Amino acid sequence: MAWVNPNPDAPIGKRGLIVTLDMVRLSWADAYCETGIGNDEDGHNNTQKLLDYGKAHGINFPAAEWCANYSKNGIKPGEGFLPSKTQLLLMASNRYVIIFALKKVCESVFYDWLWSSSEAYKGYAWIVYSSEAGVGRHNMTDKYYVRCVIAF
Repeated sequence: MAWVNPNPDAPIGKRGLIVTLDMVRLSWADAYCETGIGNDEDGHNNTQKLLDYGKAHGINFPAAEWCANYSKNGIKPGEGFLPSKTQLLLMASNRYVIIFALKKVCESVFYDWLWSSSEAYKGYAWIVYSSEAGVGRHNMTDKYYVRCVIAF
């Protein structure tokens, strides 16, 4: 579990987030671009828009593609997504629980810069420092860590 919505009436898909056990280091995009996909709230929608934009413009979005294709531990391709900036900040606010759980289950870590699915502006996307909830903009062709999430 990465985050639970405090609203008990939240619709399915907005009730919470689960972080996957795996983490990889990838670039956000393989070319400088300006997608206009800057939604800070909805990583699932952002991920799909990035994939669609990539197909239409011949650009790869490795972080979003990895999350969309994630298929381990009962998760089917298409269920996972690259979290938005706000979703990562919500997860970072719950980082101690996530770190404890990941260490118990797989000895994975939850601290470092993580890509969000939110574009900042041309050539840059938002990243969140998960262990301190810090936010930064980085060159989208640089490699940072990626954590896939599932919404429930």
